[in-house]
Amino acid sequence: MKVLAIDYDGVIVDSVMDSLFVSHNAYLKLFGSEKRKQFGGKPFTFQNWPIILERYSEEIKYYRSLRPYIRDATDYGLIQKLMEDGKNIQNQEEFDSYRRTDRFDLGKFHDIFFQERRRLQKEDFKGWLSLEPPYEDVIKGMRKFVKEGIKVMVATSNRTEFIFKAFHPRYYDIPVKSEDILDFNFGEDKSKQIQYIHEKYRVDFKDIYFVDDQLAHLEQTRSLGISVFLAGWSYATEQQKERAAQQGIPVIENAQNFYSTLREYINR
Repeated sequence: MKVLAIDYDGVIVDSVMDSLFVSHNAYLKLFGSEKRKQFGGKPFTFQNWPIILERYSEEIKYYRSLRPYIRDATDYGLIQKLMEDGKNIQNQEEFDSYRRTDRFDLGKFHDIFFQERRRLQKEDFKGWLSLEPPYEDVIKGMRKFVKEGIKVMVATSNRTEFIFKAFHPRYYDIPVKSEDILDFNFGEDKSKQIQYIHEKYRVDFKDIYFVDDQLAHLEQTRSLGISVFLAGWSYATEQQKERAAQQGIPVIENAQNFYSTLREYINR
């Protein structure tokens, strides 16, 4: 058996607007809106979202520039803190340094972030899904691999129930079973999800292929002996791509190459 494990946010879908929407609201819930200057200091709703996109394009652009540096969900809150403090971050090293020295309560934010995301998902699933446009070429590739007998799984920090719902034929039509979506219950350490795949399906690590947009996750899981790939079509910076190449981690530059590149490696 060969298993293809794929991250959801940033690989299957472009989730940057979802993370902005959720993290902004979570940040307000944690600290209050009295002194909040970013985005008018008001919570995002599906009703005011079109106005937010139009009115705060520069702030959204800056948020996008910071997205490549996150390592886990708590870092979405750190981005909100950076925006609030007007900090200018240029690379991963500066981001990590700020995280080590700032007193931001990451633990509390982590829980509020996932509570807020779940609230939005339950309140208006289609509205939430609209914040995460899919990468169609990746979805087409996943369908092909399933038809060819490759075990396709999802390793995510999101929730299985909502990802599985998104995979329904009325939405993305991805033939992946609910039990093959490994979610936030495994924590932020992707190696735990890979270890679970290895044990549950008794598959050799060398027969597991993992695609993620965060280099840190690939560096973390590679030591298990799996094949890892950086999703270059997503949020990875040129610096991160260079570092991946230096470590011998293949970079799939375009979503259009998702299927052909992975098929080549799986066939070896």
